[in-house]
Amino acid sequence: MDSAVPTEEQIILLDGDDVPESYRVSELIESNGGQVVHRYGSRVLIGSVPAEVERGLTSRRGVRSVRAESIGRRVPRLSEAESLGVAAWNLRRSVTYAEAKAARPLDGERWDPGDVGGPLPPDGPGMVHVDEPEPQGAAFWGTEDMSPYLIGSVAVGLVIVSGKRADLAFSDEEKAKVVAEVQAGLGWLATQEPKASVTFAYDIKTVELDIEPDPALTGYDPLELHWRDPAMQQLGFQTGLGGVRDYVAGIRKSLGTRWGYAGFFTKYPVQHFAYALKPKIVLQYQNDGWGPDNIDRVFTHETGHIFGCPDEYASSGCSCSTKCGYLREPNGNCQSCASPFVDCLMAANTFAMCAHTPVQLGWRDSDADGSLDPVDPVNAPPIDLGALCSRVPVLCQVLGLGPAAAQAGVAAGRTTVPPPSHESIPLFLLRRVLSDDEMSRVQDALDREEAEYLDALERKLRTAADSIGAEHRRLTLRAGSTATEPSAAGAARPATGRGPR
Repeated sequence: MDSAVPTEEQIILLDGDDVPESYRVSELIESNGGQVVHRYGSRVLIGSVPAEVERGLTSRRGVRSVRAESIGRRVPRLSEAESLGVAAWNLRRSVTYAEAKAARPLDGERWDPGDVGGPLPPDGPGMVHVDEPEPQGAAFWGTEDMSPYLIGSVAVGLVIVSGKRADLAFSDEEKAKVVAEVQAGLGWLATQEPKASVTFAYDIKTVELDIEPDPALTGYDPLELHWRDPAMQQLGFQTGLGGVRDYVAGIRKSLGTRWGYAGFFTKYPVQHFAYALKPKIVLQYQNDGWGPDNIDRVFTHETGHIFGCPDEYASSGCSCSTKCGYLREPNGNCQSCASPFVDCLMAANTFAMCAHTPVQLGWRDSDADGSLDPVDPVNAPPIDLGALCSRVPVLCQVLGLGPAAAQAGVAAGRTTVPPPSHESIPLFLLRRVLSDDEMSRVQDALDREEAEYLDALERKLRTAADSIGAEHRRLTLRAGSTATEPSAAGAARPATGRGPR
């Protein structure tokens, strides 16, 4: 059976709109050794549920059912995301889906097999993802990086962009297929590192456009913007990448997650069938020669880029010396230079990982204490220095603030930041249990605290600047007074008493 179809998954159906209650159910599952992998709205959870917890859940008020089989009846009052989550679950439990995965085309083939006329690799020429020379703490000139590492909860916005023409439209079956493939691929990814406690929460929107493709357009941006901008406007967002960022930030807040990104599926012409650039993935439904039955692996490959993993296949131009991801792990499995080279999702159509990919995702536990490095209390400051430094970058450069500086200090044996206190609660956790009004008051308080922090820091810097200025003036005056001494005749003579030689 395909490894993307785990046999120990269950679907949990809840009754109401109470999002905090769905998180309480999740906490009950995970505190007893299970894992909630997918979340659709407040009513649909998918994951692994320990047997003893399952028995308790079935009698819990608000829990409709817990089952490993398909849902044979229509579930009322579901949102679009919840309905598609259930439809995807049912599809993945079907015989036809299992047969399609058993006969998966090009299973195990390298993304760039090199055959003339063969399928193209994901990530077309000219598309650079994650080989920045420094960590991308703030993408796009000061905006927050909403996917620095894959630990904790992630909001995934799936936007299915359909046209009215038959060859551009998505049927209900194709929509369910998209969600099922994403469910399968991200489900595999989420279960690769238990310490990461990964949960994907979904916002799913279907947009129907009344526009025709423009045959005169070429290039990534012109082709994408032709359909993406009208789609984002229809959803109530501005055009350009700013609208996509606003959308991702919005679902991240509404779903109460730590991170977020968007995945656009379309049948409109694109420059390349699959590519990623934070905070979004673009994927054409036909998936080039790989076909829709490989969307699970291609989408998961692109999600690797979203969280810091580089391409490893030779035609990507990869280099073993390039450092990638939050932890700056070398691309040591680049096909052009690795010895030995091993198959990996970032290099081939396979559900497998080389030793470097988990570290690029942030999955490293250096001190083996059960806490992964990016969120280990030894390394993580209680104040969000990343967000602060994205707004005041010069200050943080001067003072050496930020996660990288903190980790460097710890590695050198210095305590550069105190461990988080019991009062340091991530905002994404508060969003799960507080109303919008309560969150607004919390945010106001945090803004005031941050303003006070900056004000105190500004005073310290001004005091330091005044002290430096005073010392500079003292030394300048001293240098001027010792350079010459007045003679009895009122003329100047060298302070050493020596004349010129």
